Amino acid sequence: MNGAGFRFAAHAPRLVVYTDLDGTLLDHHDYSWQAAGPALHRLAAMGLPVVPVTSKTVAELWGLRERIGLTGPFAVENGGAIVVPARYFGANEGEPLEQAPAPGYWLQRLGPPYADILEKLRALRSRGYRFLGFADMSDTQVAEHTGLSLTGASLARQRLCSEPLIWQDDETSLEAFREALHAAGLSSRQGGRFLHVMGLCDKGAALQRLQTRFAVAPGGTGGEGGLTLACALGDSPNDFDMLAMAQRAALVQRPGGDYAAPADPPRLIHAGAPGPVGWCLAVNAWLDEYSL
Repeated sequence: MNGAGFRFAAHAPRLVVYTDLDGTLLDHHDYSWQAAGPALHRLAAMGLPVVPVTSKTVAELWGLRERIGLTGPFAVENGGAIVVPARYFGANEGEPLEQAPAPGYWLQRLGPPYADILEKLRALRSRGYRFLGFADMSDTQVAEHTGLSLTGASLARQRLCSEPLIWQDDETSLEAFREALHAAGLSSRQGGRFLHVMGLCDKGAALQRLQTRFAVAPGGTGGEGGLTLACALGDSPNDFDMLAMAQRAALVQRPGGDYAAPADPPRLIHAGAPGPVGWCLAVNAWLDEYSL
């Protein structure tokens, strides 16, 4: 690690916030984040990183990160890949990211390339499994299924390492499909809208990879036992692996007022509202715990 890399502010806690986006930091209906502003401002004032760990693509993240004011690393496509600004953790790892709007970002793949996933899905479709993926849809169709604009839908289809599916058969066939995916070296996670197919990776593995780098960053005051604390927020089953890996975890309400139901990770709290309102409540509770 050299002086060019990330360091915690001298009197700030060693705390990193990992967050799902859709339905968590972003509103499920209109994708707004402004209701989380008070907590985001508190984190920014202390220089504490907010790390998106999302089903979104790299292409979708560029403009969104800028609007929210995030500048650090992020994980995309449910943990299939990690993107890190050059020299953020000292030495660069992975490969230069070709999709970046400007040079200076590095890609670390945790799963197989998109083309390999599509090839395996085509083979499974030929066996009678019924599904509709983003690769099968136009921008207009993706926009209809997601509520995104046509531009947003186009960005969502620029994928690196996962494929969102709409399942078109019954639950029995879905279970057989999941087993066939595993036999093909793939896995699936149920998100808020889609079944996400990827390699044998997940959001929890992405959090672990990033947390090992933050753990050796200089500065700050130690958390429990001198640890660098991972605080994670999500709202759906594809977030459970990430929540289980964190020392603090918050499950954000879903739009209907209910919660997804994971096996309780350590210190799980239930944020008392959906989307960015619930996000703000949970993060403020953590910061209040440290009297910050």
